[in-house]
Amino acid sequence: MYAPDQWPAYFAEARGCEVIDLDGRRFLDMTTSGIGSCLLGYADPDVTEAVLRRVRLGSMCTLNSPEEVELAALLIELHPWAEQVRYCRTGGEAMAVAVRIARAATGRDRVALCGYHGWTDWYLAANLPDKSDGGGDALKEHLLPGLAPAGVPVGLTGTALPFTYILLAVNNCGFVTKLSVVSYQLSELGNNDSGKSSD
Repeated sequence: MYAPDQWPAYFAEARGCEVIDLDGRRFLDMTTSGIGSCLLGYADPDVTEAVLRRVRLGSMCTLNSPEEVELAALLIELHPWAEQVRYCRTGGEAMAVAVRIARAATGRDRVALCGYHGWTDWYLAANLPDKSDGGGDALKEHLLPGLAPAGVPVGLTGTALPFTYILLAVNNCGFVTKLSVVSYQLSELGNNDSGKSSD
């Protein structure tokens, strides 16, 4: 659940930034769709009409629709640094794709991460017990504590290294004196990653 005891687990209706739960209580979603993926708000009229148009034309075909190509061309035009577009259904899936691409491009197994990125194996590997630090709940500071890595291959132990974003220690004069967790874990990532795994 997004915010237990403070935010409903289910909704009956959502429009703009307002969410109505099953009991008719109204909430303002200040994070826009939980974690920022709904930029136009819920039930945007233009988006709704475009979706309904596509549903009327058929939406469950195994073939691709031409709108995918049109959107890809527009996205590349808006972001000329991008060479290709890859569609994903969820943020977790997008992160799994990004991690696989990063690992393939660098030849390294380990990934430094900050925040919540879904329930995929690469992410939950951070909670696999590690003999060197006791392990078991390294993601506790990343939104949802206690995510059990049941079913995650033990071979992924030590490949996901969470850090806390901008965890700074400031002295009494207001100067930053260290980056604690961030600097330690990122230096460990660089110094000890031998490249490809041995298997």
